[in-house]
Amino acid sequence: MYTKLFPLKIPSGWAVIHNSFGDQDPVIDNGCIVNDEFYSEDLLSIEPIRFNGTTWIIDHNGYALDLGWYPESDPNGCYRITLLRGNWNNVILKLESRDRYKICAVIEQCFNLITQGINDEEISRLI
Repeated sequence: MYTKLFPLKIPSGWAVIHNSFGDQDPVIDNGCIVNDEFYSEDLLSIEPIRFNGTTWIIDHNGYALDLGWYPESDPNGCYRITLLRGNWNNVILKLESRDRYKICAVIEQCFNLITQGINDEEISRLI
């Protein structure tokens, strides 16, 4: 497991499916990021869960959050955060930044707005 993951505040009701969102600057050698475990297209995946009376299950109709670095391992790339509802055909928010602190703030703001019951259009307007 990665020892320098970025600390995130994730409310209850969410499952972290994958997390390699690192709190580490890129290390560049020969024009590529060599600590690419923190600079890949699959950095963070968070999905909603609900209890069905027996077990916790993924709520495939709810919001999901995805984070990656694009292009992968490219020092000129950036983080891309995507908030969607249900599937990739219903993207609510897509934001790019090279600043991992800004990305962290946006992730936490997304969860805050969702928890407050803010609608999709308002979420995309506020962020």
